Formats: sequence, C-alpha cells, structure tokens
Amino acid sequence: MRTAESEMSADVKSRLLLLMPLLMKRRQTADMMGDFHRREAEIRRRRRKSRFRAYQQHSQRQILMCLMLKARALRCPPPKSLTHLKHCSFLKEFGPQDWFDRFRMSKDTFVYLCDHLRGRLHRPGLAPEEKVGIALWTLASHNRCPLLHMKFGVRRKVVKKCLKEVCQAVVTVLKPLYLYPPDHGVLRDKARIFKARWGFPHCVGALGTLHIPLPPRSKMDGECSLVLHAVVDGQGVLWDACAVFPGSMNNASILENSVVWELALGGRLQAAPEDAFLDEAQNYFLLGDATYPLKDWLLTPYTQDSRQSQSQAKFNLGLERARSVAEIALLRLRSRWQYLLDPPDYVFLPTLVLACCVLHNMCETHEQRFDPRWLEGVETGDSPCTFSHFCPSTPVDTRAEWVRSAVCRYFESQDNE
Repeated sequence: MRTAESEMSADVKSRLLLLMPLLMKRRQTADMMGDFHRREAEIRRRRRKSRFRAYQQHSQRQILMCLMLKARALRCPPPKSLTHLKHCSFLKEFGPQDWFDRFRMSKDTFVYLCDHLRGRLHRPGLAPEEKVGIALWTLASHNRCPLLHMKFGVRRKVVKKCLKEVCQAVVTVLKPLYLYPPDHGVLRDKARIFKARWGFPHCVGALGTLHIPLPPRSKMDGECSLVLHAVVDGQGVLWDACAVFPGSMNNASILENSVVWELALGGRLQAAPEDAFLDEAQNYFLLGDATYPLKDWLLTPYTQDSRQSQSQAKFNLGLERARSVAEIALLRLRSRWQYLLDPPDYVFLPTLVLACCVLHNMCETHEQRFDPRWLEGVETGDSPCTFSHFCPSTPVDTRAEWVRSAVCRYFESQDNE
C-alpha cells in the first residue's frame, strides 16, 4: 500500500517538473505582453500630447494673425472721401484767406501736400489731413495758439507728436523734390535767371545764415542759437540748407564743413565750355559777405578803406544788391513759419528747420501768395545777438583775386556801354 502511494507522489512530482517550464514560459509571455501594452499606451499618450500641443500652437498662430490684421487695419488710412467728411471738417469750413492765415498755403496746395505725405503718416490715431493741419498751424504760429487745441480737440502732447511725424515725413518725401544741389543744366538756367533779376553775371546763388534761438533749458556749453546755413538762387529758392552748426561757429568754418564746399572742390560748379565767361570756362559764382573766404567760385566784397577804387566800390554795391536775395528769402522763411522765431523744444530742431526750408521751397515753387502782414514783429528781435565773425586771415588766392578783378572790370565795362 505504501509502495503504491509513493509511486503516485513520485508521478505527481515528475509531472509538476514537466509543467514548470511551460508555466515559466507562459509567465514570460504574459510579462512581454504587458510590456508591449504599456509601450503602446505610452505611444498613444505621447501622440495625444503632441496633437494637443500642435492644436495649441495653431490656435495661438490664428490669434496672433487676427491681432496683426486688426493692427494693420488700424494703421491703414480710411478712404479719402470718409476722411474728408468725418474727420477733416476744416477742409470745408475754412475760406481762402483762412487757409493762408492758418496754414500759409492754399487749399489745393494743402491737399497736394497731404497726398504726398499720406504714405508716411500711417500711425493710428488722427487722419493724415489732421496731422498735416496741426503741424502747419503750429509752424505758422509764433506763440502757442489755443485755437489749435479747440479746433482739433487734441492735447499738447499729441500736437508735438504730429509736428515731429509730419516734419520727418516732409524731409524724407519732399526734400529730394524741392531741396537738392542742381546739375550743370540747371546751373546754366539759374545763372541766367540770377543775371536777369539781380544783374550779377555767371552767378547761381548767394550764401546766407539765420540764427535760430535755442530754448533756455537746451542751452548747453554756452550756445544760445542754432545756425541755418543756406544757398539761395535768384528766385529766392534754397538749393542747399543745413542746420546743425552752433551759433558760436564762424561762417568760414561752417562753409568748409558744408555740402557746398564738397561740391565746389569736386568740380560740380564748373561751367561747360559753351557757357564761358571772361573768355574762358569759369566756375559758376556764389556770393558771400566779408565773413567768407575769397575763392574762384565764391566772391566776397573788397575791404572798405581809403585805398578802395571807384570800380571796387561799384563791385561791392552790385554784390550786396545781388546777395540781398538770400536775406529776403530767409526773411520770408521765418515770416511764413514763425515757429522758428522762438522754438520751445530742441529735441528735433534740426529736422524741423530743414522741413521748414522744404516747405518754403514748395510754397515758392507753387507761387503761393505771401502776405505782408506776416512780416509784423519779425524784422526786429527775430534772432539772438551774435558777434559778427570776420573771415580769419588766409593765404592769398591769386586765382580768386584775378577772377574778382575781372568781374570788377566787367561791371566797369558795362557802365561805360
């Protein structure tokens, strides 16, 4: 009996030993399947996460695009008809004289100016016509006018921003059209006009300076003014202007650091052979006072002393008469744009002065009427008192002396005829 039980237990143990590898293999297979399902679950989780991230990025891009389109719509100016009707009522309210009193130009010229500057006045806020109107009204006023704030309903800070934006646009857009050095063909025409109007031959311009006072809080290093150095043709139009020099700088030093000096040294003032003067091809002349050096392209007056001859006195008289075109042009400049008489800010004053020069040329070219009433209070007390710097002693230029003497003899021969 015991032998049968022992044989049975041995048989069970042998079967268990045979089943053990199969059980272990099934367990390994189950573990492998568990790892596979976990990896699949992890892959599906990562895919869901990446899809969610892509959806978020796409949503953010759509939101950003909507904001950009909205900002672009705000920057784009409204149609011209809507602008004139809704925002710029002064285009209909002002009469012809009001346009000259407030903006120093006619309505047609104002619209012409707005059309040229419209592409540069793209900041959101006021319409381009309103910005140009605010800037011109400010430039034409000597003192801060409360009517400007009442008319446009803006604060002083907005007026300053409009003035800066419009002046920068004028310099960028209109300066290449109205203020640039002439080429040889234009110089020939300017010489003819200058002689016909002012009686000085072979001359294309006169040098002039205007001292613009600096605000008290902007006076640094003892400087009280900013110098506008300009070249004016026979029609009173500026073909070169620069306003970056301090008032203590003499005219000779200003000229040597100007564009005119580079043009003369580069031969840009040389006349063509067919436009010969004094039996040879001369440089076209510029006229200056005694504060400038004598050059073969820049004529200055003879020194007034007891040794001065009668012909030299006639030359000085003719030169001063012709050079007065620069004084008249600068007088009209600061009379039209009276903001230059006492500018309250120096931050962008050079750009503002250059913009006034460009606007002056535009008005003169378009033959805008000049009201003599604008001269009231401008001729006296319009610039700070500055010491007249005479030209420092320089080596005698024999060529320049010969040219001046030849022009002096030319005037004498014209009187004899």
